[in-house]
Amino acid sequence: MPPRQSSPVPPAGPGSAPPFGLRPLTADEPRRVGSFRVVGRIGAGGMGSVYAALDDADRRVAVKCVHRVYAADAEFRQRFAREVALVRRVSAVCVPSFVDADPEADLPWLATEYVPGPTLHEHVGGNGPLAGDALPALAVGSAEALAAIHAAGVVHRDLKPGNVILSPEGPRVLDFGIARAVEETALTRTGGLVGTPGWIAPEQYRGAPATDRSDIYAWGGLVAFAATGRHPHGSGTSSTMAARILSEPPDLDGVPAGLREVLERALDKDPERRPDAATAMREVASALFPDGAAAAVSGGGDVDVPRV
Repeated sequence: MPPRQSSPVPPAGPGSAPPFGLRPLTADEPRRVGSFRVVGRIGAGGMGSVYAALDDADRRVAVKCVHRVYAADAEFRQRFAREVALVRRVSAVCVPSFVDADPEADLPWLATEYVPGPTLHEHVGGNGPLAGDALPALAVGSAEALAAIHAAGVVHRDLKPGNVILSPEGPRVLDFGIARAVEETALTRTGGLVGTPGWIAPEQYRGAPATDRSDIYAWGGLVAFAATGRHPHGSGTSSTMAARILSEPPDLDGVPAGLREVLERALDKDPERRPDAATAMREVASALFPDGAAAAVSGGGDVDVPRV
């Protein structure tokens, strides 16, 4: 399946301001990455920086460039290349399309479809819980993304409201796969725990590696957050959140009844009792469309994600 094309935007000429919502480039940041013209910075994280850029047809892409400290690590480069190979295999409605990459560049980079819109974290913080059709779209879309990611042999490891964009065409799950490369170089050497406090599954706190069912645990918390505007284990320090996740049941008050049943299983302390992503997607679609399930879920169990 060929990558979906990004929307055209007016080109940014030399000296022009970057599009709304982007940060201007500093003097030491790149103006070109591969064949792309960089027009502004979207953000930065532990692995590197993410830039908005244009291709030769002025179509928008998001380009991730790794930090120079990782670029100097030969082992990281090898793992980055393996992860890029996995990322380009993922084809899903709710995952940004792969565009191009160069793990051999001076600063390795990965370009994907540019997705406009606020993150789920930003939207809930400014507008409260998702309402109307937005909640089923978020729940089904994020589960569809995880199903495709897992089918490609990748574990996301950091699914959280800040990594889901609410685009005009539906939710898009960001930042999968590459987190594994960072973990295997920078974190496991010092015994670090991968993920964001509050979005880490109980088995990971007990020392087990992250699996697809760990992603499902994070998905359950993500959808509960979208439905209620709060984390199912409240707020607090990292140690407080870890203790609650390990020993206390999630607070799902306010979650619609049918959806609540699915989330209770997704947030089970035992990963063996959690559904896989494809099952969660089907169950959520059926639960949230009780009067029109046939429109969302076929007799064979397939979900019409764009229709949802």
